[in-house]
Formats: sequence, structure tokens, C-alpha cells
Amino acid sequence: MLPVEVTVGTSGWRERLKQTFLVTFPALLLCLALDFVGGGVLGKNFEMIASSYPLLLVILPGLSDLRGNVFGAMASRMTTALHLGKVRRILDKEVTTNISMAIGSSKIPLIVLWIAGTMKLGFSHSAFIVLLIVIASALVIGFLLGYSTAFITIFPYQWGADPDMIAAPLITSVADVVTIPTLVYLVFFYEDHPGMFYTFTVIMLALFILMVILSRYTKEHVKAFKEVATVLTILGIIEIFSGSTLESYSSIISKAIILSVMYPSILDSVGNFASIAAATTSTRLNLSGKSALKNREFYFDVSALLLLAPIIGFLTNYIAVHVTALIGYKAELIWPFILGYPLLVVLNMAIGVLIAYLSHRFNIDPDNVAIPTVTTISDVMGTLFVVLLAKMMVGV
Repeated sequence: MLPVEVTVGTSGWRERLKQTFLVTFPALLLCLALDFVGGGVLGKNFEMIASSYPLLLVILPGLSDLRGNVFGAMASRMTTALHLGKVRRILDKEVTTNISMAIGSSKIPLIVLWIAGTMKLGFSHSAFIVLLIVIASALVIGFLLGYSTAFITIFPYQWGADPDMIAAPLITSVADVVTIPTLVYLVFFYEDHPGMFYTFTVIMLALFILMVILSRYTKEHVKAFKEVATVLTILGIIEIFSGSTLESYSSIISKAIILSVMYPSILDSVGNFASIAAATTSTRLNLSGKSALKNREFYFDVSALLLLAPIIGFLTNYIAVHVTALIGYKAELIWPFILGYPLLVVLNMAIGVLIAYLSHRFNIDPDNVAIPTVTTISDVMGTLFVVLLAKMMVGV
């Protein structure tokens, strides 16, 4: 998910428009390109996953959303720890503790998603294998993203740069790239070498337990763990709807394979627009209170951002046509998607503004809840949009 720097000032419409097209637009394009790495892998293997491991489809939206939330939060904590002098090197105890916290806090909602999926589809040997695949992927990706987060916060800080300006965008982009390919690779790993897969999973669990033992938890860490795990679990429960819907209509989506290629990009890009709207609203509320939302500068920001929606929508479909061709399927532009995508963006941006406003009104810092909440809602809305398009395309 795309983090953004929000500028609050007295610049006019032209300046807002310039910033939107020179700063926000390139960032959205980068995220779009990275999303198609996972989209291509998902599209190529969608039918296999839907038929042999349908439970993975129930878990997939929540799993993808968790990555950016968990390690984006870790990047923020690491930056604070650097400024406070608690962290100096990657091998410090504080780094190990934060990584083990991030991995552990993501495990609870994943288990909740798995239980919900087994209740829907029934427990089977395949469900047990999916559990092992999800655990193994969470550990592998957790180690990778955890130490990547530590590196891209500590290294720039040592060179005098502000980690806040680079850590979160980089780590969320890496998370978008590795999540789906790692899941698919582990499926093939199990099918080709089941014995080695079991051994690998046990080794990953042992490494995680060792990391927990080597961590140094304080009351502050425990409190942060509870807060993060609680929020992620609640959002994970909401994600059950996205995953359940995706699995229920997988047979229809598999007949319009371009939609499975586009699926990660649709969810992520719509979430990016909603996140920017929520971040803009949150910053203005925290700095100036409710009166800031009556300022024309706020409407300049939102209006300029909305101009990007049709462009991103068209590019999403256009790139997907070529990616789909690369994996061996024919595809073409989907005009109901191109026309409907901006409306989906408008709706989710409005939800982002509303959630930030309501959080502030009830004395909850919108910085802590708005973006994770709107990205989860965007996943639900995006999934429903994809299902609607699939039914239109196959004539159901």
C-alpha cells in the first residue's frame, strides 16, 4: 500500500495539480507495476489454486493486506527507536524484538482466517497443508521483510537521511511483490518435495522460536503487541468476507482470467487512493481540527487526486491485457471496468475521509486506524467489483 507525504499549506490549484502528477502519479505507477508481478503469478496459477487449494483464496486478500500494515507499523516503530537511541545496529536486541513482534502479531489473524475458511469449506488434508503453507510463508516473508525493514531504516539514518521518507514506501512495495509468488512457490514445493517441505516448515518454526527467546520484551512491547494484534485480528475478520467471496466465485473468475491478473492491482490501487484521502484528512484534522475540512485546499487535494483515477484504471486494464498474453491467454480491454473503476475510487476515497473524520470526532487518532481500516474496506469493495465484472463477462 502506498504511503504518502501530505503537504498542508496555502498553495493553489495549479501547485496541487503539479504535485499530484509529479509526485503521486509516479508512485502509483510504481505500485501498479509491482502489483502485476503478483498478478501475473496469480493469473497463471489461479485455476490450479481454485481447484486444489481453494482455502488459499479465502486467506489471500487478508494475507496480502496484512503485510503492508504489519511491516509499515514496524518501520514507524524502528524510526522512533532510532531517534530515541534504542537502536544502533541491525543485530541489536530491539531489532530482534520488533521483528518477532511483527511476525507474531500477523500469526493471530492468519489463524482466524484459516479457521473461517475451514468452517466454510470443511476440514481436510488440503486444509491442513494450506495451514502449513500459510505458516511457512508468514515466517519466510516475516524474516525477509523484518530484516529488510531494519536495514532500510537503520542504514539511511546512519547516513543522515530521514527513514520516514523511504522506509515505509520501500517495505510495502517489497511486500506486494513477494506475497503471492511466495505462496505459489510453497504450493509447488510441497507438491514436488513434501518431505522437504515439512522439514523446511519445522526449521522456520524453530528459527522463530529462537528469535522469540532472544528477544527482550518490555511492558511497552507487550502493550504494542496487544494493540497491533487486536487491530489486525479485527481487520482480518472483515477480510474473511473478501476471501470468501473470491473463493465462492472462483469458477466464474477463472473463465475471465484477466480479472485474476488484475485482482491484486485493483485492490492495491483502490486502497492507495483511499489511503491518500484518509491521510490527507487525518493530517489536516490533527493540525487544524474540523475547520480544516472546510478549507478549499482540502478540496483541491481531493479533486486533483480524482483526476488520476481514470488514468490508473485504463493503465491497469491495458497492462493486464499484455501480462495475460504473456502467461498464455487472450484478453482485451474491459470497458465496464474502465468506466466503473473511477466510481469505485470515488466511493472508497469518500469512505477514507469519513473514517478519518469519525475517528477524530471520537478522540481516536486517525493516524492509527484510518489507513488500515480503509485498505481493508477497499479489499472488500474491490473483490465485489471483480465478481460483478466476472459475472458480466461470462454472462452469468
